[in-house]
Amino acid sequence: MSYVSQPIKLSTYNVNTMGEPVHTLSLEVLTKKQRLVIAFETIKQLGWRIKFVSDAGVIAYTDNSSFSWNGEITVKLEQDTASIKCVTISNVMLDYGQSKIAVAQYMASFEKMRSAFTDEEINKLYKQYERDFVPAYEDILKPDTRPRFNVVTSYWWFLLPGKNYFITPFIVFLNILVFIIMVCAGVGVFEPETKSMIEWGANSTVTTLDGQWWRLLTNCFLHFGLFHLVLNMYALVYVGFFLEAIIGKARFVTAYLLTGIVASLVSLWWHDYTISAGASGAIFGLYGVFLAVLSTNYIERSLRNGVLASIGMFVVYNLVYGSFKGGIDNAAHIGGLLSGVVIGYLYVITLRKPDDRKLTWLILSSTIVIVFACSAFAYSSMSKNDRVIYYKRIQEFYKLEEKALAPIKKQEYQPDRQRLSDLNNSIGYWKSGVILIKELGRLKLSEKIHNRNELLAQYCQLRIHSYQLMHEAVTHETDMNSSKQQNINQQTKQVIEKLSSR
Repeated sequence: MSYVSQPIKLSTYNVNTMGEPVHTLSLEVLTKKQRLVIAFETIKQLGWRIKFVSDAGVIAYTDNSSFSWNGEITVKLEQDTASIKCVTISNVMLDYGQSKIAVAQYMASFEKMRSAFTDEEINKLYKQYERDFVPAYEDILKPDTRPRFNVVTSYWWFLLPGKNYFITPFIVFLNILVFIIMVCAGVGVFEPETKSMIEWGANSTVTTLDGQWWRLLTNCFLHFGLFHLVLNMYALVYVGFFLEAIIGKARFVTAYLLTGIVASLVSLWWHDYTISAGASGAIFGLYGVFLAVLSTNYIERSLRNGVLASIGMFVVYNLVYGSFKGGIDNAAHIGGLLSGVVIGYLYVITLRKPDDRKLTWLILSSTIVIVFACSAFAYSSMSKNDRVIYYKRIQEFYKLEEKALAPIKKQEYQPDRQRLSDLNNSIGYWKSGVILIKELGRLKLSEKIHNRNELLAQYCQLRIHSYQLMHEAVTHETDMNSSKQQNINQQTKQVIEKLSSR
């Protein structure tokens, strides 16, 4: 049904930038759901055709056959008011006041509908309307949320900051700068030594879990050679060019740092022993954020489908490739990816409400606090793990091994008395190594480490037997290269090969 037009007093009247009359209605006593449901039900009560609905308001056609006139009425719901305007969409030159009449009808009907529904009915109707809400990027009642990408105008565009591409080139530049400084300090360009990487802040089971927690982050800016750097920076630029324009600077840099930390922790947790570095964990985190955003309807379909396929292929290919090729830390990749997905869905909540700065900073700060708290707990738990104690003490074994092997290199140039003395000392070092391995065997370790310990103990016993044979040969002036010695040496070589493959 429709109400007869009656002259009523409009609450407020002004003109918008297009010169169109806009009326406002106070909604202070109504909840958000009440405002929306009453606004939509008023249109239905008047018999008008709804064009579309959203959580920002409704647009409808007023259909007035009496005057062969049609109008389009827009009801935009804001914080405490509703802005109402009506424009003619018919071929009639003059609307004869029909636009004003339509607004008056709507406002009169709205006032009557204020108390027409119970809270239960409001909730039920709201759920029905909510299914028809258009995505934010299609809602003309809201600001245009479509991302604005920079125009590529230079060969060096990936290093040039722009309005919506600022954090990405900064991170790229920082990674390149760190690599240049390392090379200038003597670190290898293509295959840097592990020791050098640890000195510069790589993630290492022993050093990181021994109080040097800052390596969880510093390793995200280090790379094992030029090729490693180039591949990671290419992946970073690709995701950054799109993602930063969509989620903004603060969310982007926060996601990079937080997912990088989580990736480093997952790497430490997954591997018995690791020395890792690279931005790939954090980059996979950004791809996780992107996948989360793309899986919703926040981004318009034309952009979403193409990019989603590209991002999905990149992630799957790299994870599968990393599973078959050694030296790639897939644990860090998966940790970064999954944490990025979780953070991405949290970001979507704020992206849907771009004007609510309090909500944005609440979720952003809460995400930081939660990740830091969980990371601190995980770090503390792993620091107390027997695995850390093992890798600290195993260094003692390697020092004993080094001392035991040293005299063999100079045996031929020493008198027999000195040779015998050195051999006795070496046998003592090997026996100390056996005792140390047995002590480490009482720790709670993985089966893989225990199996390695058994091989180390076997290695020490073979060395002891070998040195005893050499001691007898020197004492009795017999052949140092007897068949027994050759057999022991062959067995020792086989054990060393097994240790090297683990």
